Amino acid sequence: AYITNNEHPMGSKDQLDFAPGSEEYHAIHKHYHPKYRSILYDRNYYDIFMFDLEGNLIYSVYKELDYATNFAVNGTGQWKKSGLEEAFEGALANPDVITVIDWKPYGP
Repeated sequence: AYITNNEHPMGSKDQLDFAPGSEEYHAIHKHYHPKYRSILYDRNYYDIFMFDLEGNLIYSVYKELDYATNFAVNGTGQWKKSGLEEAFEGALANPDVITVIDWKPYGP
């Protein structure tokens, strides 16, 4: 819904505030996405990512091709050997500390 059925082109998929449907994710996305998008723009971030505990990228402001993929080191995702995987694994190993990694380019 947020990538393939999003009418906005790649690089502008953040303009979709919510997808149609009765799933709870859409309602939560509608509530929070404009706020996260505003933070991203105001602070000039590349993106804002949120993962579940299994390493699935469950939220991204820009919804690039890495959205809804897995970043766990033992997972199945295309970018599981990336800097974002290192950040996820670091946060999982030490959740009470902000994980900082060196910037590394990857995929999308």
